[in-house]
Order: sequence, then structure tokens, then C-alpha cells
Amino acid sequence: MFENFTAPKIVTFAIPVFFLLIGIEVYIGYRKNKDLYRLNDSIADLSTGIISQIWGLFQKGIGLFAYFYIYEHFRVFEFAMTNPWAWVLCIVGQDFCYYWSHRLAHEVNFLWAGHVIHHHSEEYNLVVALRQTGLGGLVSWIFYVPLALIGFHPWMYLASGQINLIYQFWVHTKAVGKIGKIGEYILSTPSHHRVHHAINPIYIDKNHGGIFIIFDRMFGTFREETEPCVYGTVKPLRSFNPVYANFHYYWELLKQSFQAEYFLDKILVFFKPPGWIPRQGQKPAGFLPIPEVSPTTFQKYDPKPASEVKTYTTTWFVLVLLLSFAFLLFVPKFSLVSQILVTVWVTLSLVAINALIENKSWAGAMEITRLLFGFLVLGYFDVGWAYYAIGIVCLVVAGIYLYRTGQQKTQVVS
Repeated sequence: MFENFTAPKIVTFAIPVFFLLIGIEVYIGYRKNKDLYRLNDSIADLSTGIISQIWGLFQKGIGLFAYFYIYEHFRVFEFAMTNPWAWVLCIVGQDFCYYWSHRLAHEVNFLWAGHVIHHHSEEYNLVVALRQTGLGGLVSWIFYVPLALIGFHPWMYLASGQINLIYQFWVHTKAVGKIGKIGEYILSTPSHHRVHHAINPIYIDKNHGGIFIIFDRMFGTFREETEPCVYGTVKPLRSFNPVYANFHYYWELLKQSFQAEYFLDKILVFFKPPGWIPRQGQKPAGFLPIPEVSPTTFQKYDPKPASEVKTYTTTWFVLVLLLSFAFLLFVPKFSLVSQILVTVWVTLSLVAINALIENKSWAGAMEITRLLFGFLVLGYFDVGWAYYAIGIVCLVVAGIYLYRTGQQKTQVVS
């Protein structure tokens, strides 16, 4: 059964709709004279979203195999996929499981390490919804085991999860206020989710619901939006590197565990909430304070590349985005080796693009490296001379660009 299974692609086909809604939000911001977007931040957000989708290809089999096994051997009931009430129950059950998965991802350090990337952005717009972890699929499936035990078919489970994810897209906006008493009481809305993303002390770890806000009200994690929100993480990332964003908190936990003086604390580091500090000598364990913040004084991470850099990086990012979308649409036609090669090239490209935006000292070397690796990928696919010609043009353009920007830096220094 597992071998012949075809997963739903609802999210993949929803991507064009996502970008249409993003365009509408940009237009609303323009008409209302509100800065809802920054190009550098949006490219960083979308970079992590692309990596999430592509890296996720190599993780989905783990959770899906476990779900299939439990469903086939231990299910209590079996719901027909043609039964509309079964779909309602599955969607509600999915959201209940999501609530606990999401809540614990904010309360347990090693789970937060996989979720923190979604909160790094210091803006709040529809693009932030696409900022997702590239590693979360390794453990998140555990929280949905009850759905397999109850007897929801794997296709129904995956489709309900994608419906949940698609719903959550629209709540990542400042362009929508409140939607009325009934809607605000039952559903997770933009107002509720703004609270969830805020780092104001009164808002920390509130409003975890995906589609519904009812579970937050039931389990004591609900908070009304009452003061202007400041977005990001309590400890700012201050980097647009999508690979670093995925791994940095895991590395911080390992360092903290290694430096802890007591053996038990070395283990507790991974299970305590974010901000926990192990014992130091006679000083007991505790938590870092959460500072007060204000939209008027908060300093966002906002590197400002030259116009030439902006044009070059934006053009390449759009190309990588379109190629990644095409790859995701036709991924079954690619062999495993092909998938790995494309994944590596896309990852290198996104790291290089964001490094150029941030003016990193190693950005030029990374840019040349990922273009040369692109030649290797073209060679593997044996795509013909025309594509090699395009590759050579890309290298020449990159060389001219890097030379000119290097010359400009030299003139500024001298």
C-alpha cells in the first residue's frame, strides 16, 4: 500500500494563489502608504520556504511510513474517505494535534530549535507564512499518531494537514483587523496570530491554534491583541542565511549542554523551555528576562545593498524560485541522485544570494561556487549545448558583477 501511495499536492498547487494574495497585500500597503514589506527580508523568508519544501522531500517518508504502519496494524476504526463528517472530524483532530505540537515547540528547547526559524522575521506579512523549517518533519509526525490510531486514512490525514497549513497562510497579515465576535471567538485570525508572533512580554507563547482558537481558550494559552506588536525572536537572529537559520539553535543547545557544569543539566538543556539557564556553581538555574519592546524603538536587521546588488540578487532569486517550483511539480520524474543534486544547487544558490544581500566577505566565492556546481548539474542531466551556453553567460555576468562591485568597494575605501 505504501509503495503505490501518491500524496496530495494541495499546497504545491496553492503556491500561485499564495503569490497572488501577496501581490494584493503589497498593493494594499502601497495604497495605504504602509511599509508591509522589505525586499531583503522577503527574499530571506522565501529562501527558507523553498528550502523547507525541498529538504522536506527527504523527510516525509519517515513520518508517512510510521503513520501507514500504525494505521494498518493498530487502527481502532476506519473512516470512509467519502464521508463528509469523517473529513470534519479529521480536520478538527488535525488541528488539535497541531495545537499540542505547536505549543510544545514553544515550550521544549529541542522542538523550538526546529520551529524558531518561522519566528525569525521582524516583519509580519503573508510572505512570513512561507518561512518554514527545513528540519521539522523529522519529529513533528509523532504528534499525529493518534489520527492513525483512530483510523483516518493516510491520504485524508495528509490532505487535512495541507488544508490546515493553507488556512494558516492568510492569518500572517497586518492588512486585516478583526473579523467579528463569532469569528474571533472560534477561529485563529490575523489578530490572534499577530499576538503569537510578537515578542512583547505579555504575548510570549500565546495563541498556538492553526485553524481554531478554541483550544487556546480551553488550555489557557489565549491572549487578546491589546498593544502594538513587535515581531521576531527575543534573541534576534541578525542573519538572512537560510541554512544558518535552520541549524543555529541546535548548535546553541549543543554548546550550552557542553558548557553546563552538572550532568543532569546537560540533558535538561534540550527539554527545558527556551531561555533556560543551567546552574552555575551555587547559582540556581533560571531564565533569561524577556525585555520590554516598542515598535518605535526596536531596531530591525536591515542590510541595504547597492542598487546593482539588489538587481542582480533579485533576478537570480526569481529564477531559483521558478526552477524550484517546477522541480516540486515534477519531482516524481527525478531520480534520487537528481533530487539531491538539484537540492544542493538550490541551497547553495539561496545561501549565496542572501550573502550578497548582506555583503558578506565570502559571498563572491560562494556565488562562483554555486554557478560552477550548476555546470556539474547540467553535465549530469546532459541537457545539451544551449544550456551550457546559458551557464557560461551566467558565469560571465557573475564575474563582471563581482568585479564591478569589488571595484566600487575599493573606490569607497580609498
